[in-house]
Amino acid sequence: MSLLRVRGLTVAIHGTPILREVSLDVAPGRILGVIGESGSGKSMTALSVMRLLPSGAEVSGTVRLDGQVLTDFSERRMRAVRGAQVGMVFQEPMTALNPLQTIGDQVSETLRLHDGLSPRLARARAREVLDRVGLPDPEFPLGRYPHELSGGQRQRVVIAMAIARRPKLLIADEPTTALDVTTQAQILALIRRLVDEDGMGAILITHDLAVVSGVADDVAIMRAGEVVEAGPTAEVFAHMRHPYTRALFDASGHHPDRPPHEGDVPLLQVEGAVRRYPGRRLGLWGRAAPKVAVDGVSFNLRHGENLGLVGESGCGKSTLTRAILGLEPLQGGRIALDGAPIVAGAVSVAARARLQVVFQDPYGSFNPRHRVARLVTEPFHLLDRPPTGPARDIAVAEALEAVGLQASDARKHIHEFSGGQRQRIAIARALIIKPSLIVLDEAVSALDVQVRAQILDLLADLTERYRLSYLFISHDLHVVRRITDRVLVMKEGRIVEEGPTEAVFANPTHAYTRSLLAATPVLPTRAAG
Repeated sequence: MSLLRVRGLTVAIHGTPILREVSLDVAPGRILGVIGESGSGKSMTALSVMRLLPSGAEVSGTVRLDGQVLTDFSERRMRAVRGAQVGMVFQEPMTALNPLQTIGDQVSETLRLHDGLSPRLARARAREVLDRVGLPDPEFPLGRYPHELSGGQRQRVVIAMAIARRPKLLIADEPTTALDVTTQAQILALIRRLVDEDGMGAILITHDLAVVSGVADDVAIMRAGEVVEAGPTAEVFAHMRHPYTRALFDASGHHPDRPPHEGDVPLLQVEGAVRRYPGRRLGLWGRAAPKVAVDGVSFNLRHGENLGLVGESGCGKSTLTRAILGLEPLQGGRIALDGAPIVAGAVSVAARARLQVVFQDPYGSFNPRHRVARLVTEPFHLLDRPPTGPARDIAVAEALEAVGLQASDARKHIHEFSGGQRQRIAIARALIIKPSLIVLDEAVSALDVQVRAQILDLLADLTERYRLSYLFISHDLHVVRRITDRVLVMKEGRIVEEGPTEAVFANPTHAYTRSLLAATPVLPTRAAG
């Protein structure tokens, strides 16, 4: 018996087809994983179920929830369905939460507004729900604000808001994309437990086949607004009858063709790095002990080497990265690039020219008002004699073509490109002044698996062509294993394990490394033939 039954759902926005004859079923107590690339229609399908489509949308087909035809409901009747019968969890919890309200107020608000509970009863119910999602009292009082929580804890608050009214259906849209592997495993286990305990149906939207294979009972593969393959998860992944399903699987396990690094000349040297922050205030005069974010970290990154840095959120990766970039002062130790010291506020122009960075969100790191030519040439201010006129145009064309784009793309704006193309432009910007080291901070974590495979191939090719070195920071251990020569494992501000990547992954010596690997989702096994 289906809880949610979608048949022939077709959506066009201002005449542009978005969904084509989509049919899905979600049974009580089961999780449906919906997989596909960006633009495949995954999120639009979820929004269609919630009747939250943008203006100009034309809809045909039917959406039935527990026998009710939602596509016939007025907006007033749908307001009674949202929250009470269908709950939704979004990808970015900080965007979904109000930073000015406590977590207790945000969970209890829906109970007060929709169920008419008194403030006292609503807060009591909020306390029960937060306890249930793993945020117990007194460690997580109702008076905490979102900024006082980690990413995984904020996502638990969003889940608490979604289940507060005990809905029949839970929709989770990329709920773990930005989370580290252990937090991701906890959130997925939480969703699985809630579905099992409450008998809810759930839709888990993701681009990660490994995530779906470990938690979903059924799966639907979407491409260009259509469901191209669907069925029980084990059966779909065992046979992969559609070419697109096979292409996603191959991209998920893709290994760039990259010869092993040889050489031991240090490029980046980190020696005994220490970074502390003042403890939070305790009353008028007291203060907690200082927080040590980076605690005596030492390592070398060699010329032409790809070095991975992994660890959970809060382990100190970002603080260490900012110190390497000269954006964070140290209280002890030193950092040097080819012998030149990296000191916050006093990094030489020459050192900055040899050290570039590519961030996680390519769109957020660009000014949308500028054309690509201007964006890519931003690092030219670090050169003593930056090219001008035709020489500048040639440099831009070479950088864009080096990352697989066209010289004519220089005249476009950033919004005209896909996520993968924007990341290529970010790499072109880092590459254009021919640095020695590029820091890649979660540079592929938000990309679809096929686009991610292309970017990893590109990075491997650029390493060989330009003898580049990379510091590859990521919570995706699969990616780190495929692209790096050595890996550092960081926990509570310290490097607890390091060594050749394959040796560390195949035979980890530290318990923490073993726990990270155990929490990492595993790709499904594909049947022979």
